[in-house]
Amino acid sequence: MKKFITVALMAAMALSLVSCNNGTSTGDSSTTSTGSTETSESTESTGTETASAAKVGTAVLPSQEADAESASFDVVYAAVIVDGDGKILDCKIDQTQYQPTPDNTAVDMRSKLEKGDDYGMVSSGASTMEWYSQVEAFEDYVVGMTGDEVAAIEMTDGKATDADLTAGCTISIDGFVSAVKAACDAASDEVGSTDKLAIAVTSSDGSSAEEAAYDTDFCAVTVDGEGKVTSCNIDAVQASVAIADGAFDSASISNNSKRALGDDYGMVAAGASTMEWYTQADNFENYVVGKTADEVAATALTDGKATDADLSAGCTIDITSILANTEKAISAADAE
Repeated sequence: MKKFITVALMAAMALSLVSCNNGTSTGDSSTTSTGSTETSESTESTGTETASAAKVGTAVLPSQEADAESASFDVVYAAVIVDGDGKILDCKIDQTQYQPTPDNTAVDMRSKLEKGDDYGMVSSGASTMEWYSQVEAFEDYVVGMTGDEVAAIEMTDGKATDADLTAGCTISIDGFVSAVKAACDAASDEVGSTDKLAIAVTSSDGSSAEEAAYDTDFCAVTVDGEGKVTSCNIDAVQASVAIADGAFDSASISNNSKRALGDDYGMVAAGASTMEWYTQADNFENYVVGKTADEVAATALTDGKATDADLSAGCTIDITSILANTEKAISAADAE
């Protein structure tokens, strides 16, 4: 069974969480990191050297801000594989950013990675490198570092000062640094050091005349050389702010990770289930591990709920979006 760790970030870090956000500041943030408590020591057989044990960790850092006329919902998502010495072997980062107004809640639901060139840093003249290229440069830069070394990256106004990093990454990185450090601290799912790591982010718009509301699924998977999932970590963030008399009710703004909410998510308290969301998510993750992409895709659903007895025994929620996003992550890992 997995154990999940919620890391509280300092407010000062949260104020500058969003990288390259066209001047939009962010509010308080929380971190949700995931991993498994099952670990084992690396071993050596006689005459055969085996790789040091590697582990996966993830972090979800939401932040939000609203006034009567505008709102901003942001999440930085990071996943890492670290070796037995805590050094990063692989790193993946993505970010979502939704900025609705009371009279127009329709936003581009794609993550910044999914937007690709459409994110528009180059076309707007803001940079000679697009966001995804700069994030990739940051990911490459932290490979070989420990979480503490990532946290020690020197910055001025949220931007790196090291010439090797600034050559490929000129955007604010403080949110990335916080997320990667948290992911390293949470790394506990044991995987192979050569397993492929991938992440997926999928969002949906549930807004109405009374509310701007967006749901986002996050997933990180590792896949071994035989195409089998060796770890799966999922989370979901529900962002919302009420609209009344043509204005946002800023006091109602919320941008919460379901894992960070824990028991406060309230499925058990409301009588909707005998298992809280995070427990059911754990059981879904455990079900996926050991399966190939085709086997995961073959998971049967009725009205969005699993029909497999082993899965439905521990996961009774609608997994339509969770399953689709997990398949998306596995496909990305297979393509690595």
